[in-house]
Amino acid sequence: MSHGDKVVTMPEGFVLLASTPACPIAGMVNESKKFYGIQFHPEVTHTLQGERLFQHFALEICGCEGLWTAAAIIEDQIARVREQVGDSHVLLGLSGGVDSSVVAALLHKAIGDQLTCVFVDNGLLRKNEGDMVMEMFAKNMGVKVIRANAQDKFLNGL
Repeated sequence: MSHGDKVVTMPEGFVLLASTPACPIAGMVNESKKFYGIQFHPEVTHTLQGERLFQHFALEICGCEGLWTAAAIIEDQIARVREQVGDSHVLLGLSGGVDSSVVAALLHKAIGDQLTCVFVDNGLLRKNEGDMVMEMFAKNMGVKVIRANAQDKFLNGL
């Protein structure tokens, strides 16, 4: 809702569920088709009943069961990686950002020494950030990490 976007007319067959002064149609439903629409961010902390909205939608409307947990998702993904990788080895490009760091941590947990990361220090990181990435993965977590600088012969040949 902070982007200024808003729905101003509902499609045929929909009923208004919620509105705000800034957004005339913040929620709508077509019960016969089981179509639901919301125009706000229920996941943010200042949406007081946001979690309840997700629970209601997933459990009561969609009929899902609340059997999963974050830990179960992680363990499931680790098992899937182990099955897919088997005895093979994995080479991962590690930037030090959130995405590649999470993948590196999960892969290491799943396959251990079968993982080798290549950390490409492109010269654009914050001061000492490359050293921090190496320390976190190589020293603290025991991940095999090869550090390559952008000016290295390795990268210039690519």
